Amino acid sequence: MATRRWISTIDSHTAGHPTRVVTGGVPPLKGDTVEARAEDFRARFDPLRTFLLHEPRGHAAMVGVVMTESARADFGAFFLGSYKYLEMCGHATIGLAVTLDHMGLIGPSDAPLSSFTLEVPAGIITVHVERRNGAVAAVTFENVPAHVAACNVPVAALGVNVNADVVWGGNWYGLIAARAAGVELAPSGVSHAMAVGAALKAALNAGINEGRVPGATRPVDSILFYETEADDHGLVSRQLVVLESNKFDRSPCGTGSSARLAQMVARGELGLDQPIRTRNILGVDFTATARAVAAEAGAQKAGAIAPHVVGLAHITGEHRFVLAQGDPLPDGFLCR
Repeated sequence: MATRRWISTIDSHTAGHPTRVVTGGVPPLKGDTVEARAEDFRARFDPLRTFLLHEPRGHAAMVGVVMTESARADFGAFFLGSYKYLEMCGHATIGLAVTLDHMGLIGPSDAPLSSFTLEVPAGIITVHVERRNGAVAAVTFENVPAHVAACNVPVAALGVNVNADVVWGGNWYGLIAARAAGVELAPSGVSHAMAVGAALKAALNAGINEGRVPGATRPVDSILFYETEADDHGLVSRQLVVLESNKFDRSPCGTGSSARLAQMVARGELGLDQPIRTRNILGVDFTATARAVAAEAGAQKAGAIAPHVVGLAHITGEHRFVLAQGDPLPDGFLCR
């Protein structure tokens, strides 16, 4: 079979959400930083993103990772979304860590702990891989500082009237109480949540773009619906992240969990160094803890915290994707 393109990947899922790490087939990228190389990829090779993430090889929720060199960290990487490029992605960072372990690139498999730094467009993060009996048991990433930009912003759409907090956690989120929005945090409620979330996101971003949300300078990437619970082991934040009308995060969301930490600390609902569990609609948890921002991190936004998020990913396959000669859909497609 004649082919015009091939790309190799290792796939994993983090609490149900997929990550596709590119291991071969991307041409050399230009730029002195990871952010610059991501922009070069966007300018010259964006069809590779849609080829890998869109149907028929992917779907709306697929997330890709492109590795690149870094002058500032042990590794460099940037994140591909089905609709946009991401400055940071927590579940994909966990998936990348497990993939690097699978490839034997972060230390011997019998070592109880391996750590590395990772340059992403949002900044430098530190990742720790914990092993038990030769297998990865947990991945912790120390995220970029998170902070609340705006509180109690009125938002209305589809007959729903709620308040949103605008929070940075590596990406921008509008945080909204699920019950107030009439959203059920369960698999059966996903379709309704995506419709409501996409409409509220559009309404919130219209206000931000028109300068009607003091403190918010950029549109939100997603809406995070949440409920807070408690059990014998402490606080649980049940949550569902809606990115688009046809896209939601299956995992508890790493950057979303970071934003949730910042919100809860700002509200006085959570103290520094007090862990919570963030839980997805499938009942799988991350553990998230707000730490004090290190002094060497430099000037930060008022009230910023340093999120530490713990989760686990599992390898699902190794792939070699090809573009056959004459394929009528060379760049893939998405249907909303």
